[in-house]
Amino acid sequence: MNRNIDIGAMDRRARSAGYGDGLVEISAAVVLLAVALGWLAHPSFVGIVAAFIVLYGWKLVDRVRARVTYPRIGYHRERRDEPKATARGVLLFIGGALLLMVLVILIAGGLTDASEWRRAAPLMSGVSLAGGFSYAGTQSGLPRYRMIAGLSVVSGALLWWFGSGESYAGVIWHLVVLAVPLAVIGVWSLVRFVHAHPVSGIANDG
Repeated sequence: MNRNIDIGAMDRRARSAGYGDGLVEISAAVVLLAVALGWLAHPSFVGIVAAFIVLYGWKLVDRVRARVTYPRIGYHRERRDEPKATARGVLLFIGGALLLMVLVILIAGGLTDASEWRRAAPLMSGVSLAGGFSYAGTQSGLPRYRMIAGLSVVSGALLWWFGSGESYAGVIWHLVVLAVPLAVIGVWSLVRFVHAHPVSGIANDG
């Protein structure tokens, strides 16, 4: 009997199971809070931190998954995602968010008005971060990432709309608004995942 094995479908199911561990949410919450604290210290450091996260953040999460998640679901990863393509896609999304920010400032008050740049910063933050969570939702098929992406856009837009432009406080609030539910969801998901996939059960199979 001839059976066609869909390797791609198996890989997608394994990805979905792997994303259920909550590590992405926990990592994202830690990063967002770190960026918020860094922004309080000095906004000039944020660009360097953001670039580092885009280029290396997924690699760090993947290494933790290799130790915690994959052994629990019996998954052996034969290949890695194309990190350059992933980073390029996220950077393109950030570029689109920057373009949106420039257009909003141009329409609202002009590019020379510093207060308009500060006021529109949460809007760029909201759209940029939504790109990363949308990618996670596409990879995992889990709707919670799309919900977080939507929350990112909506909260960023609201903070821009009601912002005064006196400082970058709107960006800091936006990061905190996302970090809190991410931390709660991540810890809850990790506890459920560890209880549902004990390592001992896998070790005794063979």
